[in-house]
Amino acid sequence: MSALREAGHEVVAIAESSTAGITDEQVFQMVRQRDALLITRDYHFTNAIRFPAIATKGILYIRRGNLTAAEEITLIHGFLSRHAADTFSGKLVTIYKDAVKIR
Repeated sequence: MSALREAGHEVVAIAESSTAGITDEQVFQMVRQRDALLITRDYHFTNAIRFPAIATKGILYIRRGNLTAAEEITLIHGFLSRHAADTFSGKLVTIYKDAVKIR
């Protein structure tokens, strides 16, 4: 997370805060209230009925694989530096090790 912060991104990491252990619904509500972008490895957030990306600045889902935390951060940082916010705002983005899918 520090790499994203150093790049100028405001980051609220659930695992780092006193809100650790809250439900997916509570996380989504927090994202909506903050009008934020959700970055997650949790597949549940790809369910557009429960968690509509349109209600957020976007949901970036990191597809599980053999990635280290550092590699995940590099992927996210690279994605954010190559794509303008309006290309993924309100959309679900799936980030793979070698590809990106925006829908």
